[in-house]
Amino acid sequence: MRVVAQSLSPTAVASARLLRLPWLALAGVALVAGTGFAHGGYFPSSWGWPTVAAAWAAALALFANPPVELGRLGAAAAALVAALAAWTALGAAWSLDVTQTVLEAERTAVYVAALLAALLLARRRPERLLHGVWAAAVLLCGWALVTRLVPDRFGVVDPISGYRLSEPIGYWNALGLLAAMGALLGAGLAARASSRLGRALAAASLPPLILTLYFTFSRGAWVALAAGLVAALALARGRLQLLAVVGAAAPWIAIAVWRAAVSPALTTAGSSLPAMARQGHREAIVLAAASAAAALGVLVVAAVEPRLRVAARWRRIAGASIGALAAVAVVAAFVHYGSPATLASRAWKGFSGTGVAQTGSLNGRLFHLSGTGRTAQWHVAWLDVERHPVLGSGPGTFEQAWFRDRPVPSKVRDAHNLYLETLAELGPVGLALLVSLLALPLVAAVRGRERPLVFAAVGAYVAFVLHAAVDWDWEIAAVTLAAILCAAALLAAPGRPLAVRGRRVALAGAVLLAAVGVYTIASQLPLSRLASAAKRGDWPAAQHDASRASSLAPWSAEPWLALGEAELNAGRLVDARVALRKAVAKNSGDWAAWYDLARATFAYERTQSLARARVLDPLGPAR
Repeated sequence: MRVVAQSLSPTAVASARLLRLPWLALAGVALVAGTGFAHGGYFPSSWGWPTVAAAWAAALALFANPPVELGRLGAAAAALVAALAAWTALGAAWSLDVTQTVLEAERTAVYVAALLAALLLARRRPERLLHGVWAAAVLLCGWALVTRLVPDRFGVVDPISGYRLSEPIGYWNALGLLAAMGALLGAGLAARASSRLGRALAAASLPPLILTLYFTFSRGAWVALAAGLVAALALARGRLQLLAVVGAAAPWIAIAVWRAAVSPALTTAGSSLPAMARQGHREAIVLAAASAAAALGVLVVAAVEPRLRVAARWRRIAGASIGALAAVAVVAAFVHYGSPATLASRAWKGFSGTGVAQTGSLNGRLFHLSGTGRTAQWHVAWLDVERHPVLGSGPGTFEQAWFRDRPVPSKVRDAHNLYLETLAELGPVGLALLVSLLALPLVAAVRGRERPLVFAAVGAYVAFVLHAAVDWDWEIAAVTLAAILCAAALLAAPGRPLAVRGRRVALAGAVLLAAVGVYTIASQLPLSRLASAAKRGDWPAAQHDASRASSLAPWSAEPWLALGEAELNAGRLVDARVALRKAVAKNSGDWAAWYDLARATFAYERTQSLARARVLDPLGPAR
């Protein structure tokens, strides 16, 4: 072997070392973290690049050696997500808002490409995908923490967030969910990583991940974390080991969170920058010590494990004791607070109540049951289901339904419930495709529970699936991509090599997805240039960019609406009328376009435009 090694050139040795790098984990980090730093992947301008990259990776996998394998559940999941994307695109035929429907199809293409690439590449080492998701969560949450703990150098002011940590993703609840998913994966890695260094690093990540979750003040993310941990424990082999690892890290996590909770400048909106910086720097020191202590605690557990053998009898006793303690806690809660029916009634009443006040310390928010208007959104979504029970109103149309039927004058784009919104927009067929797609990884997990880190992947995935029932995580591409990679880790398993026909179908799909990604990039560029030209007052360039964007997306009202609003705000009423008339011609259900047209016109046309705006939004400014 030494003779062979000495005969290799430096280039060959370097190539061999490169091949040993965990490329799949690095790709997962790039996909999730890269999308996360692009405002969470919420805006269309961030969708094209991950679609192209994932489609390219899938195409490379199809030409790989040895032959590509795909298990039955993985193939079924790929078919289901492709069918969901196709049904979303087909919805343009009956949609009330074709502009938004096409955008929804483009976003779904990101998920199709990511799942296809992950399934094709992860058949041998699916746990590498989980490494990538965990590392991406650590990067994103680490940056978020830096903005809170070192505000004098890296502070980010977001008036919409109400001092809840939201950057770099841009939405506090989504960041909280990502932190919860990362913590569940980190706990799994701390328990079962192949090296002690890996276990220590994973344990050290738990305090910052949970502290990020705390600073988002997201109640739903905490519930998702608890549900994910229960799911992981239910599926894990060696539950006592996992509990020992969690127990070794929990005290230090609690200290870091407690220290943050008693730092008023870090939990109260409107605090002075010097106070925020002073308390943030102290919290950073506490956090560093907590991470080091958590890593040391897990190393102690790792050192003791080989010498400790717990008999099956004692494991059963421990499990029964934990179950008994849980039952006692439940009974005590019923005795103190009332029967299950009473508790459910109180919980629903609190959830349906008014929102949480955003003044003073945000600590109280964590113990408030209010759904902050979600029940009203769900009611509007159900009204939309009753109006369009067969096909739905079209993907991306909930915003129109909300403005038409909203009980309060607030702006909402999504129903804060993936499943109800899917039923309203895509009908029963769309909901069936979505639920079937999300259920398959759980089936695969039960079948393959002996594989490494399956329990951790299930915990993170369950957290996403449950949290999506109370929020709009699907629209935050970075969070959904993290869930998709967890799902792929559960679904990826050695199977039969793809036949020639299967390879051709998969390759055709990858090529089509790459084309969609390229189109998404190309169609968004003129809109970006339009905004820049309007900002600097270059109206000929802005009009040219609007025409270019419209030629690339002739169904879209977005270019003309953006141009018309910019011209209207600049006092160019004649040009604004031209652009806004084109906007309402392409999307007659947008109250804002009609209202802007009313502001730019006179006499009869103004009266008619205002009347149309009132119908589409009875509580809007046109009333």
